[in-house]
Amino acid sequence: MQRIRGSKILVYAFFQILILATGRGIIAPLIPLISEELGVGLDYIGSAIALSIFALFFVSLTTGNLIELTGLKNVLFIGLGTNLVGSILISFSNTFPVFIFAYFLMELGVGMLVICNLSIVGTFYPGSRATSLIKINYGNTAAFIVSPLLVSLIIYIGIGWRYYYIIHPILLIILALILWRMDIPRHIRVETSLRRLFAANKRMISNPAFLLCGMIILFYVSVMNTFYVWFTSYFTSINIEINTSSLFLSIYGSAIFLGMIIRNKLIQHFKKKKILFYSFILSIFLLSGVLLIDSLIVKIVFIFLFGIAIAGNFSITFSISSGLFPKYTNSASGITVAFANLGMMIFQYVSGYMSEHFSRDSVLYINIALLLVLAVLTAFLSYHRKFQR
Repeated sequence: MQRIRGSKILVYAFFQILILATGRGIIAPLIPLISEELGVGLDYIGSAIALSIFALFFVSLTTGNLIELTGLKNVLFIGLGTNLVGSILISFSNTFPVFIFAYFLMELGVGMLVICNLSIVGTFYPGSRATSLIKINYGNTAAFIVSPLLVSLIIYIGIGWRYYYIIHPILLIILALILWRMDIPRHIRVETSLRRLFAANKRMISNPAFLLCGMIILFYVSVMNTFYVWFTSYFTSINIEINTSSLFLSIYGSAIFLGMIIRNKLIQHFKKKKILFYSFILSIFLLSGVLLIDSLIVKIVFIFLFGIAIAGNFSITFSISSGLFPKYTNSASGITVAFANLGMMIFQYVSGYMSEHFSRDSVLYINIALLLVLAVLTAFLSYHRKFQR
């Protein structure tokens, strides 16, 4: 255990998620441009994203068990290799089918590595799950800043966006070489027969508190993902070009980064469940302001405050849910990510369809509705006596 701590695995996980999230994050701001280049509507792009997440939903249910059976390090290599192949293919994605397949492989690799990071936190840092996961997710949040800036730079210089995916595989190879030199011992807490794992998964799903946390993650990740992915598409509806709205998106990413830092401090002094509840209440009012107020400056201010308010809630919810079944951290991580992927699969398709056939500000209506559901769910988690412990 001391060797794993000494190897700075949290630092490695931070840079790993930063690189992978930057690779996937470049796609979202470019959706209007990619849609035009490939000659398809936003509903088709939304379907492509939903299709990749549909497969991830099933992978999420198996990756945690795969870690139990084969070891964390092996699954990390598989995830990096899958993302590497997807990155190479996306640089040649001049047709919609190739784009779908390449994006699917990239997301597949990211999904596996997200579960691995949850496993790292739950297995090696059980006493500080929320703070450790927030530290790793600083990488994901930093990608929210870096990716839009790269998009603005690419458009400003006038080079093709696919050129980035010639550089991205080199970064992944460096990550794999560092991983190869790291000592990550297999750390299996329970006898890992398939029958025991299946029974444990069934017990988790039937636990009301775990199920409620899963539903919170489902709707929360859907809000975070759809707001980011369809951000520049929304601004095109009010005549803001991608190179400018990408800068706004980077400001939003900076707000999330600041919010993560604030959240890391708050969980040391306040109850996690209360932080969740008041975060979603505040987010409803802020996102409603973005929708209803016409002033562009005020919109950006509200988006910045929304980023601060909404940040870090996945880490908190995962900390609560994984604490219910500490012996099955890997399996719990997979199920948790399955909830997240299920939500993204549904609402990415809905957001793409609504943006193409109704209005590009539909994503804001969808997000506000999801936040209302989250406020109700976290009210139950915070105040209902059944979940007080």
